[in-house]
Amino acid sequence: MASARSTRAFALVDEMGVDAILVTNGTNRRYLTSFTGDDHAIDEPGGLTVLGKDVIWLFAPATNLPWAQAEANADTQVKDWGNGWVNAFADLAQEQGWTAIGFEDATTTVASYNKLVELLPNVSFTPVGNIIDSLRAIKTPEEVEMLRTALHMTDVAFEAAAARARVGMTEKALADIVAEELKNAGSEGESFPTIVASGPNAAKPHHAPGDRIIQEGEPIIIDMGALHQGYAGDLTRTIWFGEPSPELVTMYQNVQAAFNAAIGAAKPGMTGVEFDAVARDVFKAQGTDQYFVHSLGHGLGLRVHEAPSASFRSKDTLAAGMVVTVEPGLYVPGVAGVRIEDVVLVTNDGAENLTRAPKNVL
Repeated sequence: MASARSTRAFALVDEMGVDAILVTNGTNRRYLTSFTGDDHAIDEPGGLTVLGKDVIWLFAPATNLPWAQAEANADTQVKDWGNGWVNAFADLAQEQGWTAIGFEDATTTVASYNKLVELLPNVSFTPVGNIIDSLRAIKTPEEVEMLRTALHMTDVAFEAAAARARVGMTEKALADIVAEELKNAGSEGESFPTIVASGPNAAKPHHAPGDRIIQEGEPIIIDMGALHQGYAGDLTRTIWFGEPSPELVTMYQNVQAAFNAAIGAAKPGMTGVEFDAVARDVFKAQGTDQYFVHSLGHGLGLRVHEAPSASFRSKDTLAAGMVVTVEPGLYVPGVAGVRIEDVVLVTNDGAENLTRAPKNVL
């Protein structure tokens, strides 16, 4: 009997009105098959997945074949792709008599697509967009536990790293401490490159840690995440040493107000636009919304950024089982920035905050 995850995936094939779906997104491959092999590049995948109506095929090169066979779940059939995945897939399509195939257009190269059309002239190809990503948006209980562990590791590592932070060290040095403490907490690595942004650099939401010396009285944004069995943690805190300026205190309080409004607002049926607006409206009332330059949050799972999106452009709707970040921030170019981020699990009647790291800078 197929797993619940596979059963949901099989239903997508009928939903799209095709015989099978070609899965070229590496994260979706892992989600469907449990194979953890990485892609070297978009045109050099570590494996190729085909989602049928009642079976999943995983093609792998000879170098990855034993690995794929050892990790593949019970719903997956592993095959050697021989002379490349394009030829192997074309052979499978002909064997199965498929005439309609869906494909992940965002991650299938033009060269691969053109070759498939050449090899399968009687097959119609339909782009399926991010349809498999929508499956990943709603976590299974097992996935929620993976994320709880990743977030706990992140909390522990943050507290340890913050305790070691000092005035006079560089952003890079503090980022190295974060990486060390993530490892000490049991993390497989960093779920994304750690951000340490101090002083005016804190006004850059995705600043890469540099040689700037951390000084007293200025904001230090630390954005970090652990990795547990492929599942990502995510946490942002803004800290400082010594006495902050009145302007920085006000900025922090403004972000804190937006955060407090949003952190308990998530619930099933709320759209991503509505969720984002909870924080954005607080900033508008303050007259600071021009400094809120990103969305309120994003889904968290096998990737650090995935569905659903909580933004003013979002087309997503929250549902029970989704895990979403809540990360309002204000950024005054050349001056300073503040961001606070926790992660919530959408439940049947609201949301549960999964983050425990302290925010007691004031």
